[in-house]
Amino acid sequence: MPISTIPEKYSLSDPSDPGRVNEFDPLFKAPLWIDIAHHEVHEGDTFSVIASDAAAASTDTVQIYINAPAVASPQKRMHLILNHYGSGAHSMVITEGVTFSSGGAAYVPLNRHRGSAKTTSAQAVRIGGDDLPGGVVAYTGGTIIWTELIGSGKGSGGATRGTEEWILDANTAYIFEIISGFTSTAINISATWYEHTDG
Repeated sequence: MPISTIPEKYSLSDPSDPGRVNEFDPLFKAPLWIDIAHHEVHEGDTFSVIASDAAAASTDTVQIYINAPAVASPQKRMHLILNHYGSGAHSMVITEGVTFSSGGAAYVPLNRHRGSAKTTSAQAVRIGGDDLPGGVVAYTGGTIIWTELIGSGKGSGGATRGTEEWILDANTAYIFEIISGFTSTAINISATWYEHTDG
């Protein structure tokens, strides 16, 4: 049914622009909508970073380092989800409030809207690991806020944003780290986030 012929009892208008009317499913008359995270992709405010090692030795690491945006008013927040996988048993550790020392390689996050010129508001993003260019990200301090042990051939994270999402604190650096439990283990970690301004 064209928007212009939607019965008034079924229409939803944009309060800021009454001429914009929501589209509806023609069978169930249910409004068609997308969630906030999907909308942020359309806005060009969603970014991804990935790091992997095809044959990590036991205790080898693969890391993503992110320094969240500085304090501002209004504040831009990073709403982040993680995915990780290991062909062998591995652990995933999140450490908050670290101080970067050295290592790793600067990484330009991928904007998931490929036609957008927007860039991340993060102050720094790096990837590191025993077998990656730049080596391991060395850091001091911080508090481990999450440790997850995963069995062989399994992954975790990112399936349900409502329960898996982390909202990073402003002006705070994080290390997201996979630690291999066996030799010759393929491990992978990715972070995807959208950036939303408070208020």
